[in-house]
Amino acid sequence: MNNLIQVDVITLTKNSSNCILKTLDSVSMQDYKYINHIIIDGNSTDETVFIINQYNHEKKVNIFQQNGIGIANAFNVGLMKSSGNLLIFLNSGDTLVNKGVITKIVDSYIKQKWLWAFGETISLSRKQYLKRHIKQYSHWDQNLFLSRNPICHQSTIFSQKLLQEVGLYDERLTLEMDYDFNIRASLIAQPYLLYFPISYYDTTGVSSIKVFKHYKIHRELRKKYFTLSPINSFKTDSLCFLKACMRFMMIPMKIFL
Repeated sequence: MNNLIQVDVITLTKNSSNCILKTLDSVSMQDYKYINHIIIDGNSTDETVFIINQYNHEKKVNIFQQNGIGIANAFNVGLMKSSGNLLIFLNSGDTLVNKGVITKIVDSYIKQKWLWAFGETISLSRKQYLKRHIKQYSHWDQNLFLSRNPICHQSTIFSQKLLQEVGLYDERLTLEMDYDFNIRASLIAQPYLLYFPISYYDTTGVSSIKVFKHYKIHRELRKKYFTLSPINSFKTDSLCFLKACMRFMMIPMKIFL
């Protein structure tokens, strides 16, 4: 039955010649056959596109050049190029945890008939000395959105049916566009929780270290979607600022370890 389920893996690249190979390897080695690897390149000026074109792909691959600017626009180009039953974003430098994880996702989708789901993630520092296995929540609660984005997009799988309802990423946002998108998705359907790791997430990307800009945009979006009392708003802002400071102090270790 899973022969009917196409999975689109969307990878965003821009001057990624130093890390694109491990992402290509990760997708190519999957034991699930019906994968379409869609690569959105942000007009790289290094050898990224050459490496992709020369790679011996085991899966169907399509590469497109991004016409607009920004991460949200690249996400949207990927969405518009996607036609699969399921879609997962796996950025350049990120990898799937093992060769059988897509099969495991598809099996869950067929059995549980969810609209979208997310699993566990393992975050990595640049040299991979630091690893953090982010375990799954015991249950889903909308309040998880208050202090952070509780869903890592490298471990989130969307059905085409849900995507048709949610629409596109907000291109006015330079960061936290996935936070906004996930909230909108959760207002349509509660995400299904997968209790296994899906991806290794590289925490040293440019957007990952802009912690205080993340904090500011997150604060604005939280106030847009959630109504809190003044005291609860102050407590949440303080907690989020403290977390931003802690992430800022972790940046050197993520980069050099």
